[in-house]
Amino acid sequence: MTTKEIGKPKLLSKRELELQEVKYIYSLRAERDELQEQLNTAGKALTEIAEIMANNIHKCNYSCDDNCVLNGSLVMYSVEKIQSVIYSALAEIGGDDE
Repeated sequence: MTTKEIGKPKLLSKRELELQEVKYIYSLRAERDELQEQLNTAGKALTEIAEIMANNIHKCNYSCDDNCVLNGSLVMYSVEKIQSVIYSALAEIGGDDE
């Protein structure tokens, strides 16, 4: 090998370039699919939390059901249920990787 050849970048064939492009596209698709799955999980969790809140938070008129605490606050059961939904969604998403 001469000194002229050492400094030259390797030229890839058309087929090698196409293969690199295909690999890159597949990696982008895999990343997109993973992000979409995380987004779906987060959306499902938020929907579930909204349902819990709609069912358990309301304006108290002092004659409501056993789930009510005065001033329309959440009962402890509801708070624990919301926390459970949040923690399971975060675990499924894998948010603490970084």
